[in-house]
Amino acid sequence: MWVRFPSRHLSLLALLVLPSVAAAEGALSPRLQMRNVALAAKAEAVRVSTTVPTTLTFDMPINAGAAVLSDGTRVEILDRGERSLTLRALEELREPVTLRVPLPDASAQAAPLFQLSTPGDVVDAQVRVFREASAPELLRVRLAELEARCAVCEAALAAQRERGATKGPADWVLSRQVEDGGVAVARLHSSRQDHAANVRVKFATRFLAAEWVVFQARVANATGKPWRPGRAWLEDAVTGQRVAARAVRFAPAAPLHGDAGRVVVEFGWTAGNSSGTYRLVVEAASGGASLVIPDVALQDGTPVGE
Repeated sequence: MWVRFPSRHLSLLALLVLPSVAAAEGALSPRLQMRNVALAAKAEAVRVSTTVPTTLTFDMPINAGAAVLSDGTRVEILDRGERSLTLRALEELREPVTLRVPLPDASAQAAPLFQLSTPGDVVDAQVRVFREASAPELLRVRLAELEARCAVCEAALAAQRERGATKGPADWVLSRQVEDGGVAVARLHSSRQDHAANVRVKFATRFLAAEWVVFQARVANATGKPWRPGRAWLEDAVTGQRVAARAVRFAPAAPLHGDAGRVVVEFGWTAGNSSGTYRLVVEAASGGASLVIPDVALQDGTPVGE
């Protein structure tokens, strides 16, 4: 049986129950987020969950009693307020469920539509809905979001400039890129490498410091064409989540058929990062064969020196 709370308390309640939900679900617990949207002609996508309620809060009165779901057997409305609706999925949704929310001064055909789905990895715990994209409060919220993103970009740019200014070991130590733990070096081995691939690894080495990890690989190129690396990322072998490389280097510039080049890929890393297994993927700059190194572990391998 569900206990009914006033609608203004439901969003806070959802956030308060998050720790217990996360403890029950473990690593698979969805990530909660709050979104701000403006009504549009097309249906707005909303991500819901079977464990955490989702609250839609409107900046205008709604006809909550007339709100209707296309399938009330898979999603239920927990609370109907003057300007809010709180709902929860009863099961994982293989197909989206449509929610229609009539407005007092609009026809039924003009009622806002929401497409509900259960992606599993993220839940819209609260969605603030604005009638106009030019609503002052929505503009203020979006301006604050842009300012926050700019601050993150500026901090990342400053860090990149600081790293770019380091020229040698003294600068590495001064900038704390290398600390007391030094740099741990390990030879990586993979029994699942595709030895028939046109671009493959002869051997790979991992260099691990306090705030970064660098992979170096000798690459055999059997494509018959010059090969250069483009983008690179680490891909979690379990979740598929990607971590983009912050630097990719290559020498020689264009290895000949059968010759080996040397690829070096850098990632940001701290001791608190996951120590799971990843795939290292380096795309070809020309769109050709990618370099793939499976079974990459951030803390395992054969030590070759420190």
